[in-house]
Amino acid sequence: MKNYYEVLEVNENASKEVIEKAYKVLAKKYHPDLQEDKNKKAAEEKIKVLNEAYEVLSDPGKKQSYDAKLQRAREEEARKKEMQHTAYVNNVQSFYQKQYGSANNATTQKEQKKINKKFQKEYKKELLRLRAIGFLRKVGATCLVLGIVFLIGFLIYKIPATNKWIQDIINDNPILKSMIDAIS
Repeated sequence: MKNYYEVLEVNENASKEVIEKAYKVLAKKYHPDLQEDKNKKAAEEKIKVLNEAYEVLSDPGKKQSYDAKLQRAREEEARKKEMQHTAYVNNVQSFYQKQYGSANNATTQKEQKKINKKFQKEYKKELLRLRAIGFLRKVGATCLVLGIVFLIGFLIYKIPATNKWIQDIINDNPILKSMIDAIS
């Protein structure tokens, strides 16, 4: 289901005036007559989607019906994700029951507790691993941004006109001068 709010680039709580303004801005931006020949076809498709979104969101009755459908679609998506998660947990639990259960699968409560503890331990290990991966991605992205900023600063420093300007700033500021001297 298309999210017309995303199409018009507005918040779901946007007023009718905001929706109308967003539509006008986007319609002007993607109008086929204002595009190059190679982009006209894509612009026509974009305008069709924009018109469809505006038609639904500008009419209070259609908007209310659409909002209800959108909410049902989101709830269905959440149910699907929950079912996938439950299936994943059940599969892992089944694996551990097969691996650590008795030969005839008639496990005692003690054996079941042992299986559950092993499962919880493995589950926590997997969560920690996923969190570590997420943290490393954030650190990598931060390092990349800092590297780009450093590279841009270095390039600006190497341009003669900006180099003189930067030197004047450093020489006029004793704190910066002492920091640069300490680094050098």
